[in-house]
Amino acid sequence: MGERIRIWAVGVCMALGPVPVLAQLHVASGETLKVSAANELYLLENLSNSGTIEHLTMNGTAAQTISGTGTIGSLILNKTNGSTADKTVTITTGVGHMHSLTGVLTLTSGTLATNGNLTLKSTSNTATARVAEHSSAGSVSGNVTVERFIDVNARPKQWRTLGLPFSGSMTLSAVTGFAIDYTAGRRSVMYYNEGADDGVYGSGSSGRNAGYISLETNTQAIPAGSGLMAWLYAPQGSADPANGTGSMSGSLTISSTGALNESGSDVTIPVTFSGRSYAGWNLVSNPFASAIDWSHNGIIKTRINDAIYRWNPASASWTSWTGGGTGSPEGANSIIEPGGAFFVRATAASPVLTIPQAAKSTGTSPIVHFGRVPQLDVRGQRAQIPLRLAGVRVSVKGQGNPYPDEVYVDLSRTDATPGFDGALDALSMARTSGAGLSVKDDKGAAYAIQFDRPIVEPGAEKRYYPLRVTSPAVGETTLELWTSDAWNPLNSVSLIDTKAGRTVLLRGGRTSYPFRMDSLASEGRFLLAINHVKVDRSTGLPASDMRLLGNPIPGEVLEMILTHPTAQPRQWSVMDMTGRTVATGRFGPNAMDVQHRLPIGGLRSTGTYVLLVEMDNGERKQLRFVKH
Repeated sequence: MGERIRIWAVGVCMALGPVPVLAQLHVASGETLKVSAANELYLLENLSNSGTIEHLTMNGTAAQTISGTGTIGSLILNKTNGSTADKTVTITTGVGHMHSLTGVLTLTSGTLATNGNLTLKSTSNTATARVAEHSSAGSVSGNVTVERFIDVNARPKQWRTLGLPFSGSMTLSAVTGFAIDYTAGRRSVMYYNEGADDGVYGSGSSGRNAGYISLETNTQAIPAGSGLMAWLYAPQGSADPANGTGSMSGSLTISSTGALNESGSDVTIPVTFSGRSYAGWNLVSNPFASAIDWSHNGIIKTRINDAIYRWNPASASWTSWTGGGTGSPEGANSIIEPGGAFFVRATAASPVLTIPQAAKSTGTSPIVHFGRVPQLDVRGQRAQIPLRLAGVRVSVKGQGNPYPDEVYVDLSRTDATPGFDGALDALSMARTSGAGLSVKDDKGAAYAIQFDRPIVEPGAEKRYYPLRVTSPAVGETTLELWTSDAWNPLNSVSLIDTKAGRTVLLRGGRTSYPFRMDSLASEGRFLLAINHVKVDRSTGLPASDMRLLGNPIPGEVLEMILTHPTAQPRQWSVMDMTGRTVATGRFGPNAMDVQHRLPIGGLRSTGTYVLLVEMDNGERKQLRFVKH
């Protein structure tokens, strides 16, 4: 351009055509410069902005400055020519030059020197500024204030995991927006020291794990890369001497300030392994001001299991996601939002966790871990699971927290084993505020996600997976089963209740089983059974079968197995060999069961009898048995 162009925003809106190139730009207070997302606005020299600019690219060949107190939607630095100084865009120092970014900062080439006057804004769970993936050609120098909005309006006061995307150790003096209690016995912010882990985990624990280190002052150092557990109970400045339960009065915006991990290099997060059998747990922070994808193959996980463990404040329970491509509960995925933190588990000495710029993601998680949103039914998120898996999910809902806990057993991976597979499985983190569920292996390990080898002979090879059910109180409880879309219909799925002597066959894609928890933990009562009931190989439906468990019968109860591909049993009767009816009954709400217990109290004489069952389609089944 042969002449400098100086544009002053004088209207409420100024729309520019395709690819305008400006020498200098001034946007006055209260004005908005709109640029369509399909185009870009190129600025060669300096920016004075006290209003709002939607999109801007700074690509001058000499040093550029940003002054004023204003807002930029998306900012691109693409300064490829000249010296290091020429490739720098500097936000003017001092009061009156604070800039806010509401969209994406793209560091194609050049350095953004903030002078502590840049804020990455967050105004909702879905509107949070981020720094895009970039190479070492782009960087940020100076402190940046990073916001994270948390929707807690009228939500319970509870724990949440927080992450700080900064390159050095931090103190809570650099974090604002929520009340923090430093009183002994009520301290409300903790980080995790793997070396202090004392093996106290899960429901029934007598106290908090010693690995949680409470912060006693706002000057106590938080190690770089460490995640935080924070009890959010009030906005900053609010008086809440009880620091207890109840509901929050409104949403929060947490702000933290420091030097970002944005040199363009990969970030290695310190993790440790203290050598004890139960140790290796590390609570780490998302290192970037951007979502990351744990499934990215560029993440280095040396001597670290592939599962991540995330606290979901909506359900007050842990979720997990593994390299097998699935999460527990269904819908949990591999995306870790900016400002989030997560547990990983190291398995041996000298573990290494390195997260590259390329792991940054624009994706979101269907479960909001960092904030809290209403989400009673997490199962409507199957599209979030990237792989077609062949597995069974079991959930439990009972006393206390109304949100269900969930486990997943998968039979689709040829590299899986019946034991713990570090690249596929996720251990159970247990639960104390509601009904909890885990899958046990033959060595006693408890899983939230367990991958096992595929079934070689569909419909014939039997598998049994013990379930552990816990509850904060005795009372009515419900187990629910359903299969993934790729499940082979030749493999039947049953739930066996060994205490009640009942076997429930999964029919129609989903089956519920109500029962009563008589203790706080049920170990070995329930089995998830594969191919306990045969199916018709031509249709994939349960084969028609009627038989007794034990014949002759010693007592006055018949234990019967009854399956049918389409019909359910309606009523039953027992007759002696003269045709006289000696006992009758109806199946009622237990008609979906496979195993039935029929009380035949009138059967006192020894001899041969006939059991007759009438199905709801009119079909009749009968068999003979002998009474001792």
